[in-house]
Amino acid sequence: MADSEANVMKITKALELVLLLVGLYIMFQIIKKLLGGSWDAEDIVLALLIFNLGSLFTLGLMLAQIKSDMTSLKEQFRSLATDFKSHIRR
Repeated sequence: MADSEANVMKITKALELVLLLVGLYIMFQIIKKLLGGSWDAEDIVLALLIFNLGSLFTLGLMLAQIKSDMTSLKEQFRSLATDFKSHIRR
């Protein structure tokens, strides 16, 4: 189970890195366009929309992971509280 979680984390980090590199390339193209060259405006807008979609997907994955971690912690704290209450009653 730990290996699959480690693999998922590696894939997620790789996707985040690719998304960052694409974002930097798009920013480079925007600066180049402002200075008088590079892509057409429509291509830049399309690239920004795709970048936005990728960012949203990455944030959704991160949020899902955080929620699943919180569920696990909530269960652990609940059992800890139950154990503590039973210990105090003795």
